[in-house]
Amino acid sequence: MSQTDKNLEEAFDDECLTYVRYLAFARQAEEEGFPNVARLLRATAEGEKVHAMNQIEALGSVRSTVENVEFAVHEEEGDFFRLYPEFIREAQAEDRTEAVMSMTWIQQAEKAHFGLLKQALEMLREGRDSEKENY
Repeated sequence: MSQTDKNLEEAFDDECLTYVRYLAFARQAEEEGFPNVARLLRATAEGEKVHAMNQIEALGSVRSTVENVEFAVHEEEGDFFRLYPEFIREAQAEDRTEAVMSMTWIQQAEKAHFGLLKQALEMLREGRDSEKENY
């Protein structure tokens, strides 16, 4: 991987993190009664999302739909079977109940994502869209 690709990957990760963080900040501003600041944070978040989309395109990471869904299946499988079980064990060891609950819910969502994406991949490999599913 070239240095430019490494830089694009790092920038992509940073933009994605910033996007989500600003949305969380906007929600907090809204809850505290600062709707204009919330709008500013949401608008800025949208800019961060555009940056991330440009970087992932420059990386050439968006491929055919079959390849993209294969990638997504692999990611969700790893999250469900490896990543979150380890994170949950570590949070339990540190007696972090809120983190355990959050990560357990996320792990269950990842399981659902994995199943849905795997099903969609099977249909794509048959040359069909998942027309019977209404996501």
